[in-house]
Amino acid sequence: IVTFIQFIEEEAIQSAALGVFLAIRGKSYRGASLGITLLRGTLIPHLKELNTGVGWMAPYSEGCFADFLLATETNLDIYEDILFGHKK
Repeated sequence: IVTFIQFIEEEAIQSAALGVFLAIRGKSYRGASLGITLLRGTLIPHLKELNTGVGWMAPYSEGCFADFLLATETNLDIYEDILFGHKK
C-alpha cells in the first residue's frame, strides 16, 4: 500500500510538472510560477515526507522515488533558469 500512495503522489507531481512545461511553452509565466510554487511548496514535500517516514516499508521502491524527486527538483531548477534567468 505504501508504494501505491507514493505512486499517486508521483502522479500529482507529474501532472503539475507537465502544467509548468506547457505554461512555459505557451509563455504563461504566471501559470508556470503557480505550478512551481505548488510543486516546491506542497507536492514535493509530501512525497519526501512519505518516502522518509514510511518508505522503509517498501524498500524496493524507496530509492526509485528518491531518484524521481531528485529528477523533479533538477527539472524545476532548469525551468526557473528559463523563466527567471537564475545563474547557479
